[in-house]
Amino acid sequence: MERAGEFLGRALRRLERTEAALAWLTSAWPSIVGPALSKHTRPVRCERGTLDIAPVGAPWTAQIESMQREFCVRVNQAWGSTLIHEVKFIAARPARVSREFDNAHTPFLRRRR
Repeated sequence: MERAGEFLGRALRRLERTEAALAWLTSAWPSIVGPALSKHTRPVRCERGTLDIAPVGAPWTAQIESMQREFCVRVNQAWGSTLIHEVKFIAARPARVSREFDNAHTPFLRRRR
């Protein structure tokens, strides 16, 4: 019996769509890079042989910049063929939080006369 990840990887490779590759990368990310790196990085975009990875925080960006080649090898090995040629690290956009839930937001207060 084969693992679902192997079966889905082959099926997604046949689709040859960037959305399919990114969906596969997102789901397989912990098994590709390991549990420690998957907690602090996430794949954001995979187009034309370039994988954009968003590290969480500046210390992690500095720490993993030297691992670009290793990311390429691991992703291509898990994919089963050449999916990417280059890895770029981009700044992660913070999730937008509405003002009701933002503890750092100070509303405008008027003085009573």
